[in-house]
Amino acid sequence: MPNGDKNRTLSPELIDKIARMELTARTAADGLLAGMHRSNAKGFNVEFLEHRPYSPGDDIRHIDWKARAKSGKYFIKLREEERNIQAHIVADASASMDFGAGDSSNKWDRCALLASSVAYLLLKQGDAVGLSLAGGQAPVSRAEHRASRGQLHRLISILAAARPAGAASLAAELAASADLLKRRSFVIVFSDLLEPPEPVMESLRALRGRGNDATIFHILSPEETDFPFAKAAKFIDPESGAFISADPSAVRAAYIKALSSFTRGYREFCARMDIDYVSAPTSASPEETLLKYLESRGRRAGR
Repeated sequence: MPNGDKNRTLSPELIDKIARMELTARTAADGLLAGMHRSNAKGFNVEFLEHRPYSPGDDIRHIDWKARAKSGKYFIKLREEERNIQAHIVADASASMDFGAGDSSNKWDRCALLASSVAYLLLKQGDAVGLSLAGGQAPVSRAEHRASRGQLHRLISILAAARPAGAASLAAELAASADLLKRRSFVIVFSDLLEPPEPVMESLRALRGRGNDATIFHILSPEETDFPFAKAAKFIDPESGAFISADPSAVRAAYIKALSSFTRGYREFCARMDIDYVSAPTSASPEETLLKYLESRGRRAGR
């Protein structure tokens, strides 16, 4: 897939889609911020822009003793030039993401909306945000990190023009992104994680080993989490074409058990690696998912 920010002719349909996505992302994010303000919840800026946890070797002169007295933990007060972060969004555009009916439950639509909303929140506070697609078909699959006024439109244009397709490639994209990051960054992954977990975990482990922060939004549809099917059917893997014919009532219990084990494996791995794992079912509203995540970050920062 071609990379870079290339000029191209946009169809009226795509222009309309971009405008709607941008409006929806801004509305969701602004509504979230308003709700957080009313509830005194703390968002990205408190944890990411003002402090970071103390690490051995840090100059103790930069310890924020007021934060220590309040939280019981040691934090380093960031210098002005350190406060703006570089964020990198990785959006899974493999074929399995094109699942679920309608804007409210299609995994790719939800991925694009959550990614756009998070980008808006970060850009709103002056952070540089970049983007790369894992798989899929798109005229442009990568955006450099910028904090400029037009960056949100640029990112949403890439997401709006992309079409989920092909095999999963999240592990490879995470590895490629790690090589492109010029300084410590905040890497935000939006994916259904439906590929072998070991290579993905290894790429995440490498990212953390380089000092990057990371968050995973795990996007699944109700059909995948609840397996509500009633009639015997053929279940097809959209990425490999492999299929299995099964009676849902006969395999539901085993399927739910396997999915639970799969997600538990990711939760435990993320806990060990200090990565935020966010369950992002399409049955929940985008605002609900984002608020749950930000509140979790706030509680973790205060521990």
